[in-house]
Amino acid sequence: MLPRFTFFLLGLLNLLFPEIAAAQQSLSAGEERLVTSERVLNAQQDVATVPLSYNFDQKIGSSHQGSTQYTRLSPYVPFRINSDYSFVVMPTVTYQTFNNFDGYSSSGFAPTKIETYFTQSNQSHNKFSYGAGPMIQIRTNMPFMYGSSQNAVGISAGAIHRSEDWIVGILGYQSFGLGPIQVDNLSATNVFARPFITYITKRYGSITLDSESIVNTTSGAHSYPINLTGSKIVNLGDVPLLFTIGARYYTVNTIYGGAQGWGGRLGLTYAFSN
Repeated sequence: MLPRFTFFLLGLLNLLFPEIAAAQQSLSAGEERLVTSERVLNAQQDVATVPLSYNFDQKIGSSHQGSTQYTRLSPYVPFRINSDYSFVVMPTVTYQTFNNFDGYSSSGFAPTKIETYFTQSNQSHNKFSYGAGPMIQIRTNMPFMYGSSQNAVGISAGAIHRSEDWIVGILGYQSFGLGPIQVDNLSATNVFARPFITYITKRYGSITLDSESIVNTTSGAHSYPINLTGSKIVNLGDVPLLFTIGARYYTVNTIYGGAQGWGGRLGLTYAFSN
């Protein structure tokens, strides 16, 4: 089923944007940077990107009768320190809407996370790169379903190997909750990991298989969703944009009221110039 769905995603992207199919025979340097820079530890290219995604999940709440939609903004901003190293800042801001989470229906902001990495600059596309740095989580005064009531500090780390057509890597963090925990709320002490593999075609765009896995080390609650997305460059005038569409499946989710089964994602990424 997975290969069929992959070809369906790529076919849908080409039906939506047939006028640029021919242009995908060979990607320009700017387009290649855009394809590879979404949540990727690749500071050597010094391109800031702004990925914006809309996500849908279902079967939330203790009775699994609700649904949720959330919009996530997760910029990737590299700052050149010198000719050898860069400092990357990756904040994540999420606005979420719940529909019938055990009778609760409303919207608000989830905790904001800021991950940072010290990494190499000016590395070859065919070389391995890695980085690490501090991370923080800033709480919001929202109910427990939005996230922990604690602030948190921790460390983020990542590694990536990029070849001509493949990008393989992992990003993640270990956070440690600070301060009191509200009743019926989880701590902010978590281990998060996003392993990913991306294949870049020369005509049809790119496909990515990844997981956004998280384990709460205080309670043991965990979630292991798998995402399969297809992406394609869309030229808006002289501005290349990366359009993404895909599906998500929760293999396991033991977080109280957490989503089950299938979900979806739409995304658009804009890249700034050097």
